[in-house]
Amino acid sequence: LTVRLYPGALKALQDLHTRPEYKGIVVGAASSCLEPSYAAAALQILEVLPGVSVGAVFTHRQIGRTGKLTSNKTTHFRELHADSGIPYEEMLFFDDCNWGDHVGTVGNAYGVIGHRTPSGMQEQDWVQGLKKF
Repeated sequence: LTVRLYPGALKALQDLHTRPEYKGIVVGAASSCLEPSYAAAALQILEVLPGVSVGAVFTHRQIGRTGKLTSNKTTHFRELHADSGIPYEEMLFFDDCNWGDHVGTVGNAYGVIGHRTPSGMQEQDWVQGLKKF
């Protein structure tokens, strides 16, 4: 089994980690995966740059479907907002779900700006999401 980042996700995380214009941007993860331990392992193993794990770039994480979290991403964003203090309207959300519209649900509930990536996040998705923001 090979696990890797989609090209757009890799580009976005590299930009957020290295480009001066993104200094101070807070990066978070909202995942409703069924096995949070797998996600946690992937965050530590996958690298954005040599020696820089994906997990090192994410400062806030809400992963799973237990406790306060459900399959509805509004629960994840409620917790991300509470943890980070960042206003919802200052958040940009990319989501690759292809069986529902988490972007629409979270946007309607909280005003989070979102961009759907049902085929996985490509570099043009990163650019298009930034334009929406």
